[in-house]
Amino acid sequence: MFSREEKKNLNTQFFKKFQHHMSGHRSIAGGGGRWEAYKTGVKGIFFRMLTFPDVGLAIDLQFKDPEIRALFYDQFEEFAKMLEGYWGKPPEFIRDIELDSGVVVSRITIVLPGAYFYDRAQWPEILNWYEEKMVAFDEFWEMAGDVIKGLAR
Repeated sequence: MFSREEKKNLNTQFFKKFQHHMSGHRSIAGGGGRWEAYKTGVKGIFFRMLTFPDVGLAIDLQFKDPEIRALFYDQFEEFAKMLEGYWGKPPEFIRDIELDSGVVVSRITIVLPGAYFYDRAQWPEILNWYEEKMVAFDEFWEMAGDVIKGLAR
């Protein structure tokens, strides 16, 4: 097991590599200048890179009102096939999940099976997977984002 400081150092090293790895890509959907802090443009919808226990990507619907969260969750379910087309595999939909912080969110996620973030030998595979899936999400957001943003108005 790694100490807290070792994990922090590995995270820092990985995300520096990630920034360099993604420097040739520009967001077409306006996700901001940093891929690891992708901006959806909707307060309450967050695109997150998961590193532990699974390596994956998540769309977190983090609205305080459970009815509003359910409305957005249902809209994402309507886009499930489209998202699957971009990601190349069906996403997992979790209506209610409690984060370590105690906040309940709805989550749409995909994972890289068998990957362990803290194994540096796996970083090239993880970097390439993140790149492929994040660019695909950006393309999805370009197509579907306006509909979802319309719900927020």
